[in-house]
Amino acid sequence: MQSEEQQPMEHEQPGEAGMGETTPVERAANKAREQAQQAAQALRQGEFMQGAAVDPMADRDDRLIAMLSYATQIVIPVIMPAIVLLSESSKNRPFQRYHAVQSLALAVVFMAASAAVGLGTLVLQLIPLIGWVVGLLVLCLSPIAYLMAVVALLYYGYQAYQGKRFAIPGLTSFLRDQGWLS
Repeated sequence: MQSEEQQPMEHEQPGEAGMGETTPVERAANKAREQAQQAAQALRQGEFMQGAAVDPMADRDDRLIAMLSYATQIVIPVIMPAIVLLSESSKNRPFQRYHAVQSLALAVVFMAASAAVGLGTLVLQLIPLIGWVVGLLVLCLSPIAYLMAVVALLYYGYQAYQGKRFAIPGLTSFLRDQGWLS
C-alpha cells in the first residue's frame, strides 16, 4: 500500500503529478474522451446531427452534389465523394467539399464497423456453442444495422439537399481536429 505522500491528489489529472503539465498524448486522449462523451450524449438524446445551419452560398448544383455524396454510399461506397474531392471545381465549392469529406468519413466508419463485427464473429466461431449463438445473432442483426445505415445516409443526404451544413456527432469534430474540415 502506498503512503499518502506517494498517492496522487484526487484533483490532479494523469501526468500532472510532479510535472505540472500533461503530455501531448494525454491531451489528445482527453480531447478524444470529451468528444466521445459529447457524441454519446447527442445520440442518447436522439440527435442525428448537431448545429445544422443553412449555407446561403450553396446553390442548387452544390446541394445536389452534396446529397449524392451521401445517397450513393448505399450502392457504391466511396466513389462519389472521391470524385468530388478529386475534381478541380470542388476547390471552389466549400459546401460540396464539406459534405464529400463528411460522407467519405462516414462510409469509412461504416466499413470499419462491418469489418470489426465480421472479424469478431469469425474469431468467436472457433468456440463451439458461443460461436454458433454469436453467428446467429450477427446474421439476424446485420440487416437491421444495414437498414439503419441506409436511413442515416438518406437523412443526411436530404439535409444536405436542403442546403444545410451540419455536424455528425463525434465524426465531424474528429474531422475538424484533423484539419480535414474547416
